Amino acid sequence: MAPPIRSSWNPFAAEFYCRGCGGHDAYQSRPRNFFERYLLPVVFLRPVRCDRCYLRSYVLRTVVARERALPGTKGLESQPPPNSNQQSRIA
Repeated sequence: MAPPIRSSWNPFAAEFYCRGCGGHDAYQSRPRNFFERYLLPVVFLRPVRCDRCYLRSYVLRTVVARERALPGTKGLESQPPPNSNQQSRIA
């Protein structure tokens, strides 16, 4: 297993490395329980999820991870097609 790659702009920020698929993109995961909410921050860890394989893991708080997307902002999947008629209904 290769050591994490250091970011060039911040010597203390490491890049995320997924143990499952080898991906480098991660986003912050929501704390699930008491342990993750109150005890992980004491040891400078946080839960993150891999963007490719969705493996959830704990990493140092200095590891770069994207912010979690808010519910309902998934992108174009939740929006109706531009030519759809909002009045018509299919039975």
